[in-house]
Amino acid sequence: MKRTLKIILKLGVILLLILGIFIVINYTLLKRVVTYPTNNEISNTEWYTPKATIKGNNTTNYTLSDSLTIDRRVLEEISSYAENQNSNALLILHKGKLQLENYYNQTTKESTSNSMSMAKTITSILIGIAIDEGYIESEKELASAYITDWQDDQRNTITIEDLLLMQSGLRVDNNVQNIFSDVISLYMGTDVEGTALKIPLSKEPATAFEYNNANTQLLAIIIEKATGLPIEQYASSRLWKHIGAADAGWWLDKEDGMPRTFCCFFAQAEDWMIIGQLLLQNGEWRGEQVIPKKWISKMLTQSTLERDYGYQIWLNYESGGNREKDRTSPFLAKNFLIDGTHNQEVMVVPQEEIVLVRIGEKPASWDESFMINKILVSLNKEQSLDVN
Repeated sequence: MKRTLKIILKLGVILLLILGIFIVINYTLLKRVVTYPTNNEISNTEWYTPKATIKGNNTTNYTLSDSLTIDRRVLEEISSYAENQNSNALLILHKGKLQLENYYNQTTKESTSNSMSMAKTITSILIGIAIDEGYIESEKELASAYITDWQDDQRNTITIEDLLLMQSGLRVDNNVQNIFSDVISLYMGTDVEGTALKIPLSKEPATAFEYNNANTQLLAIIIEKATGLPIEQYASSRLWKHIGAADAGWWLDKEDGMPRTFCCFFAQAEDWMIIGQLLLQNGEWRGEQVIPKKWISKMLTQSTLERDYGYQIWLNYESGGNREKDRTSPFLAKNFLIDGTHNQEVMVVPQEEIVLVRIGEKPASWDESFMINKILVSLNKEQSLDVN
C-alpha cells in the first residue's frame, strides 16, 4: 500500500511539474485567452499590448462642410441607425467634403480602435508600394523567393497574388475552441511569424477562395524580407506620414515582435476615412502619388474565384457574391469595402464620390446596404447594380 501511495504521489508531482511547464511556456497565450475583452474588443485598446507605433504627422484634419450636399434629415436618420447599432463613430465624405462626423459611447475624434481585418487592406497597399519601389518584382512572383522555408516543399508554387486573393491553398483552421488552432495562435500567440510559416498546404493553389488570416501575415513577412525594414516602419515612411495621419499602433505578438498584419491596426476613424478617400483618388494625395494608380486598379479587380474580393479588399460590384447575405436589399451603386469583424467599415462609392466610415462594437443586426442606399436615394442617383 505504501509503495502504491508513493507511486501515486510521484505521478502527481510529475503531472504538476508538466502542468507548470505548460503554463510557463504558454503563459501569455493562456492569459490572453482568459482575459480577452469579448464585450468591447473593438474599443478596449489598452488590452492589446504591446503595440508598435506607426508614426504619422497629423497634418490632415477635416472639418464639417458649411454647405451640406447630403440631406440633413438623411444624415440624422443614418446617424440614429448607427448609434442604435452599437457604433462608436460614423463619418461621411461626399466629393471630398465632410458631411457627418459623429461619435458615440464616449468615443472622441482622438480615439483609436481595433481595426480587425481592415488592416488587411493596409498590408495590400504596402505590397503595391514595395513592388513600385522595386523591392518586389511583381505580385506574380513566387512567395518562396522571399519565404525560403517554402522552397523545397509543396508551398513553393504559391504566388504573392495567391496570398492577396485568398487562394493560396493553405490550411484553414478556424477552430476557436482549440487554443492551439491556427486562428487562435495567430491572433493571441507570441510567434505570429512562426505560426504562419508552419501552416501546411491543404489544396492546390489558385483553385479555391478561402479567407485565411495567414495569407495576410505571410504578405507582411514578404514585405519585411524584401525591404529589410519592420513593416511598421515601412508603413509609416511610405504611407502613413504621406497622408497626414495621426500616430497609429499595430498589435505585436510580443515585445519587439511582429505586428499581426491581418488585424489589429489601431487608428483614428478620420484616418480610415483618409484611406478611403486615398483609394477613391486612385492613390493620389495632395499632388503626390502615394499608391501607384495601377496597383489600385489591380486591388479593385474581381477575383476569378470570388467575385466579391480583390487584393485584400471586398468588392460590391454585382449581386450573387459571398457578401450578399449581409444586406437586405441590393446596393444602388457599385462600391468597394474595407471591412473588419463586427462591421468595421470603410465603404467607398466611386461614381458618387462617397466615403462612409463606421467603427463600433458588434451590432445587434447590421444591414450593410441601409445607410449607403439612403444617401444614394437622397442624391437622386438611384440605380440598380449591373449584373455581369
